[in-house]
Order: sequence, then structure tokens, then C-alpha cells
Amino acid sequence: MKKLDAVSWEEIYDYWRLYGIYGPAILNQPISPMELYIDFSKHDGAFYGYDWLTLEGYNSRKATIENNITQFIYFTKPTNKGTIHTLNMLINSVSDEERAAIWIYSFAKEISDHHNRGNINRYAYQLCNAAQGFLSQHFYMWHHAMKKLVPDIFINHNIYSETEFNTINAVIELARLNAAIILHEYIPILYTSFERGEEAPDISVRRE
Repeated sequence: MKKLDAVSWEEIYDYWRLYGIYGPAILNQPISPMELYIDFSKHDGAFYGYDWLTLEGYNSRKATIENNITQFIYFTKPTNKGTIHTLNMLINSVSDEERAAIWIYSFAKEISDHHNRGNINRYAYQLCNAAQGFLSQHFYMWHHAMKKLVPDIFINHNIYSETEFNTINAVIELARLNAAIILHEYIPILYTSFERGEEAPDISVRRE
């Protein structure tokens, strides 16, 4: 791909799909959260929402919910809202293209906001612009106050600062790699106090 002042979303997605031929198969699958039932019968209202948990964190959280629901409800530190918004988008996506745009934007936005060394920023900025143009047609975008969009950036910052990036496709590959590691290290969670068959609220951030 040529270095351009502007790059189309179609070009970016073509490269995402190309790398997907030999990349981790997990990125080609829809995101389905694991449900954790919350017994909210002794409290007013209902409990329903998404979360990211590490494998270790999942076992600990499940035990807390089962054995000390009060501690979970009142003393659990809330997960960053930006990462929850990202998960909401991923769960409610309807195509590989939408998931690609979500992963690319969230990765590139964090890079452009927090890593100002090296020349990766100009490509991250291009990726954000192109992905946002596509995503905004289908989803309500992240609020500007949401600074953390993914649970973790697993690519060491030395790679950003010490590597001379010559094309945007190298950054797309990093976005794919980081997304695959997230899905390996984290479990998407749906907390719910609704029994199966009960009507749950619509918390989707889709526009349509």
C-alpha cells in the first residue's frame, strides 16, 4: 500500500482480510459473552451489563458473585467505560468488516493518543479517520472522554518508538495481533439478573 495523505476504509479492510487468511481464526468469529447470573432479588431494579475479565479474574469474580453478592455490587471496582463500549460494539456487530473497524479504530486511537514517539502516529491517525467514517454509520461512537478503548495494549512501546514504519499495513497487522491476544487473555462477560426467557433491556450501541 502506498503512503498516502488519506486512505480509504476499503483499502484498509482489504489488508485486514488478506492478513486474516493466515492469521488467528479467533478474529473471524462473532463475539459472544459468557453470562454470569446476578441474584438481585434482595435489591431494587435489575443488573445487566458487559465486562472484560482475565481468565484468572473470571474465576475470582464468579466466586465472589456466588458467595458474596453484596461485595460484588458495592465494592467491585468498575471497568473502564471505554473498553465496555468497545465490547458492546463487538458483541452487537453483524459482520467481520464491522469487527475489523472496531479493533482497528480502538487500537489506533490508543496509539495516537498515548504514544508520540516514532512515526507510527501518522498511520494510526489515518486508520482512525478511515475506520471512524465507516463505524459512525452503524454505531454510536466512543465519547471523547473515553481514553482507554481496549483492555490492554500487548505490543511493547519500544516497537512503536524504535521501528520506522514505512506503510500503513504494518500497523494494521499490529492491530490484528493485539486483538487476537486480547481475545486469548480476556473473557467477554454479560452480567445479568434476568432469568432465561425474561425480557432484558436493549443496551446496544448500534444506530440501526
